[in-house]
Amino acid sequence: MRVVQDTGTPGKSLLSANLQQRTIPSLDGLRTISVALVILLHDGVPYVPNTHGVLTFFVLSGFLITWLLLKESERTGGVSIKDFYIRRTLRIFPAFYVFWIVAVFFYLLTRGIPGRGVVLDYLAAFFYLGDYRHTARHMQPALGHTWSLGVEEKFYLLWPWIFLVFQRDLRKLTAILVVLIAVIYVYRNILFFGFHVGEGHLHFAFDTRADHLFIGCLLAVLLKRGVWRGFWSAITSRTWAPTVTLALLVGSIALGNRYGYSYKYAMGFSLDAFLIAILLAQVVALGGSWLWGWLNWPVTRYVGIISYPLYLYHQLAAQVTARLLHGYRQRWITPLGVVSAVLLASVSYHVVEKPFLALKSRLNRVEAS
Repeated sequence: MRVVQDTGTPGKSLLSANLQQRTIPSLDGLRTISVALVILLHDGVPYVPNTHGVLTFFVLSGFLITWLLLKESERTGGVSIKDFYIRRTLRIFPAFYVFWIVAVFFYLLTRGIPGRGVVLDYLAAFFYLGDYRHTARHMQPALGHTWSLGVEEKFYLLWPWIFLVFQRDLRKLTAILVVLIAVIYVYRNILFFGFHVGEGHLHFAFDTRADHLFIGCLLAVLLKRGVWRGFWSAITSRTWAPTVTLALLVGSIALGNRYGYSYKYAMGFSLDAFLIAILLAQVVALGGSWLWGWLNWPVTRYVGIISYPLYLYHQLAAQVTARLLHGYRQRWITPLGVVSAVLLASVSYHVVEKPFLALKSRLNRVEAS
């Protein structure tokens, strides 16, 4: 992957040039950060924010899916819904269902025949309903994180059809995205402040989290339209600019820790997603600079490439490691659990995913993600 270097060219030009590459710079690096935040959180590391790993995944997913649809529409004059779902199926299902079988086998091996609640947990995960199952009760530890996959799968079922209708009028599509984001924001706050709906539904359910994916979609549409040129140039023309965005994000996280759910739902959930979207554009533009080049190092990119199976297996790997090293100190169990997760993810990627990704590339009419 070639990253356009910062040679004094205006930031918008760097951003545009890097967005046109086959593999967009820095996105794998952002995936690495996202999955690292999730793993550190689930391993109980102090001071790790409890929403921002998945939040980054959501914004990134909405952006990339929409960007690929925009490129397909521009090149072919339309989008193929059939091809879209073929690509998503080959990308997501094989790795997930192999993981699901492994998780079932591990449960049977270590705990025996499951009860009704556990069976419902596994069925909910199987049908990508973990987001709503998780609102009712905490799912099995090996499956709890699959709630986010349920959110994304519902997004995949909805968004391509909206895009298909409005792909030739990006101004109208922008307005629709703004309305969707605003409606979900208001709806979430009504549920929390008006009806005192519990944290479980607000945090895990598709209907209260879809705006984070739509914020990524909005970023892609705005960049494709070429609007707000001065703004994009201002935030991507200096190597240090992303540090300002990160500082604002850290400040928002601190306010969330100070004021709790009231800040989170009134401001933090939405503000942080927009800040992550801005940061995404910045690191794509500045991925060739000395300060942000590490996002495109081979090791960083590799972890980003295997981030999906790493996300799938990290909790299961932690359980297996804890069981095998029972009686050892936690300071050994946690890092070995992470190493185990990376090994499992690497096996999943090379043995399960790559053959299907190769098939996806042959069928793909747009550039592979």
